[in-house]
Amino acid sequence: MNSYIRPPDDVYWHFRRMKTDNQIGAEYTSHEDGYLYRVSHERRICRVIDGMEEATIDSLPARLPAGAHILTGAGWGFHMHISTFYQQVIAMSGIKRTD
Repeated sequence: MNSYIRPPDDVYWHFRRMKTDNQIGAEYTSHEDGYLYRVSHERRICRVIDGMEEATIDSLPARLPAGAHILTGAGWGFHMHISTFYQQVIAMSGIKRTD
C-alpha cells in the first residue's frame, strides 16, 4: 500500500492562487476526491480526516525562485532554465559553512 498522500491538482491550485498571507489555515474541499484539505503552519497541504491532519507530499512555496515564471492552464508548475534551478534551489539546499 502506498503511504504517500498526494492531493488532487484542484487542491494545489486553489491554495496556490490565494494571496500568501491567506494560505496558512485555509481549507478547501476537493471536487476530485471529496476530501477536505488544509494548509498547515509549515505550508504543507494536509488532508483532514475526523479532525486530524494527515500530511501530504505537497507543500506551498513561500515564493518562487528568482527567474521562475508561473505557468497557468494546462501547464502547471513553474518554468526556469535548469542551470538557474540548480544554482538557486539545489545548490542552496546544502549545509552552510560557518568558517
